[in-house]
This record gives sequence, structure tokens and C-alpha cells, in this order.
Amino acid sequence: MDSSVLVSALVEGEEFRPIARSIMEKIFLGKYRAVTSSIVFVEVCGSVSRRVGVDMAILVNNQLNRWEEMGLISFSEFTGKRREEAVGLAVQLKLKGMDAVVVQVARERNGVLITFDQEMAEKAKAAVRVLTYTDFSG
Repeated sequence: MDSSVLVSALVEGEEFRPIARSIMEKIFLGKYRAVTSSIVFVEVCGSVSRRVGVDMAILVNNQLNRWEEMGLISFSEFTGKRREEAVGLAVQLKLKGMDAVVVQVARERNGVLITFDQEMAEKAKAAVRVLTYTDFSG
């Protein structure tokens, strides 16, 4: 799962919030299993801080930690092996660095990448199956 989905789920007023909340509901009900890179924690909290402030970013960090403790989201540690695989994806697919890290996790897990970032989605399709907001908007 890309940070764009988590940010949308956690920040009021985000364009795709209803879709993101629906995805999160499926995770809570056990229909989806969410896995992403541990670095996404940092990206989500930084994004929330820039959008709505430090206090909300702290609450979001606490929420993400609770979700991890509850087993709702799993975070893959960023190891040297994963770094090298992400570098390869970044170079081959011309992905932004963080996007390559998230795609690497999806590819490693033979999972589906869920993102609301259309540019990332288009590039990532060469490496993994991708779902975007259009796949959930009925």
C-alpha cells in the first residue's frame, strides 16, 4: 500500500478519502492484508504534518503504530537487499525513490500495489499488479 492511500484515509478533506476509508474498512474486516515499507510511516507522517499540522501528524503516527500492533498493517524493514531491488526498479521504471521502495515491497510479496498516485501507478504496472482509485470508485 502506498502512502497516498493512508494519507487519504487519515486526513479529512482529501479528495479520495471515501475510497481510502473503504479500503481501510476491508483491511479491518480481514478482506485485505496491508503491507508496505517501514519508510512509508515517515512519508505519511511528514505529509500529514505539512497538510494539517504537527499535532495531527503525532496522532497519525500513534494510529499507525496501533494498527501495526493490531496486525492490520505490516511494515517491511528497509534492508540492503531491498534497497538494491528498489534501486533497480527506480532505474528501470524511472520511479521516484519512495515509489520504488513501495513497489519493491509489493513485488517481493507478490502483492497488489494500491496507490492513488497515477504517475506511480502507470510506471509500476511493468513490475506489479496495480489498483488505483478508479478501481474502487464503482
